[in-house]
Amino acid sequence: MNHIIVVGAGTAGMCCAIRAAELGAKVLVIEKDSLVGGTLHVTAGHMSGGGTKRQAEKGIEDSPTLHFEDVMKISKHTADPAIVKLATDLAPKTIDWLQDLGFPFEPDTPKFIYGHVPYKIPRTHWGTTAYEGTEIKWAGSTIFETIKPVWDKLIEEGKIEIHLNTTLENILLENGEVKGIVCKELSGTNEQTTKQTNHQTIKHLNNQTTQQFNSKTVILTTGGYASNHDFFKEVTPDWPKLVSTARHTSTGDGILAAMNIGAKFHNAEKHTATLGGLELEPGSGRTDFWKHWCRVSNAVDRKPREIYINAESKRFMDENESDVDLREKTVEAQTGKKFWVIFDEKALNETEGGGIIPQFTPEKLKAEAATEKAVWTANSIEELAQKIGLDENILSNTVGIFNNSVQTQNDEEFGRTHLKNEVSEAPFYAILTHCFSLVSFGGLATTPELQVIDENNKPIAGLYAAGEILGGGVTCGNAFVGGMFITPAMSFGRYLGEKLAKLS
Repeated sequence: MNHIIVVGAGTAGMCCAIRAAELGAKVLVIEKDSLVGGTLHVTAGHMSGGGTKRQAEKGIEDSPTLHFEDVMKISKHTADPAIVKLATDLAPKTIDWLQDLGFPFEPDTPKFIYGHVPYKIPRTHWGTTAYEGTEIKWAGSTIFETIKPVWDKLIEEGKIEIHLNTTLENILLENGEVKGIVCKELSGTNEQTTKQTNHQTIKHLNNQTTQQFNSKTVILTTGGYASNHDFFKEVTPDWPKLVSTARHTSTGDGILAAMNIGAKFHNAEKHTATLGGLELEPGSGRTDFWKHWCRVSNAVDRKPREIYINAESKRFMDENESDVDLREKTVEAQTGKKFWVIFDEKALNETEGGGIIPQFTPEKLKAEAATEKAVWTANSIEELAQKIGLDENILSNTVGIFNNSVQTQNDEEFGRTHLKNEVSEAPFYAILTHCFSLVSFGGLATTPELQVIDENNKPIAGLYAAGEILGGGVTCGNAFVGGMFITPAMSFGRYLGEKLAKLS
């Protein structure tokens, strides 16, 4: 019996291996990290599905067809309809599977989520451990903790074989068909030896164990490339730089290995960032959504009492704009894909809807301002402009025009309707925010059945892909669509696990 190789033990990979093993396939899993779970350790854990048992229990009428229509509308028809159709058809089965395993839904879910353009119907599900006080936990932990016992049982029964700390080096191709993979694993020996088995060749060299695993079926679930600065720059040259909060393992290994054997890569131009990243170490290209994030993604959860200032020292949008996609596109059009959030002492201490950085108290924000890395404070707007490198005359004039808008309750420039706060009470504050990446949008091109295709659009025999390695462009287009990363990752993993187990 041909065994199945799954490269990557994250969201898609774990679900794929579990389903294949449950159906009797022999599954070998390769994971470069020292633990399994991948982005389940950092995801917000929002899942979307139309027609779930959970919705029925709440009296919500929905269906995969309505979900499909919503996704295509929100993405402005830039998502791949064939892939979206597969994802929305499978989504309720995936969420129902988790429910059958005892998934601890947050009591009020499914709900509307306004961090992205909302669906017409409440279909976003997530777990109970999403948030705790001002410390944002990995909400994906509820998913991980639900499927991990199933995974462990299959490992214990010998139905899944896992190799941790093992990096994919090459995909082996013979006469146009996959025949296996070559990996490297950290070894505790300096011996140079070779061992041959039926499915595996092992070579020890300079503390690196090179391993060849033979199989006619390889499923790539290695995730995206949102932590690979060089590759991101290569495929997204219009972006000044990558500022990322993606997991350290998101380096595109599977994408690069597949491209080396002629696989087609597409959709990088659809890249869309999340708003509000704080680069606490300037120049690092790293931010941490879970520890410090500026709440500028939407104006529904929290009404803004700040103004947004671009590199030209001017306001550039209605800060109260409710269309999340429009907010994202407007910010992405700014010089450097960044802007400053400017506010005063009174706004800092207002508590309605929470603080501008949810994980920071006003005292913590003031302490960060003292470091003058991502937050600054000054006793005048002119002094603040000098500190952050903006034109002090233009910024002073911009703030003056806005304050007059508050006084007259008429924002002639952008039509802002929430005009409660002037920026007038010293000290003043500025937070530099970047467009940052949680995920990547480019990925491997596949058939509608998730078989990887080459540059000539021909399927590569034996090679399949699921999860973020496909890129957000296929399921979301050039927008963020709620739950259309993690849910398709799980669904496509299970879909391929079942399909290929039956063929093995």
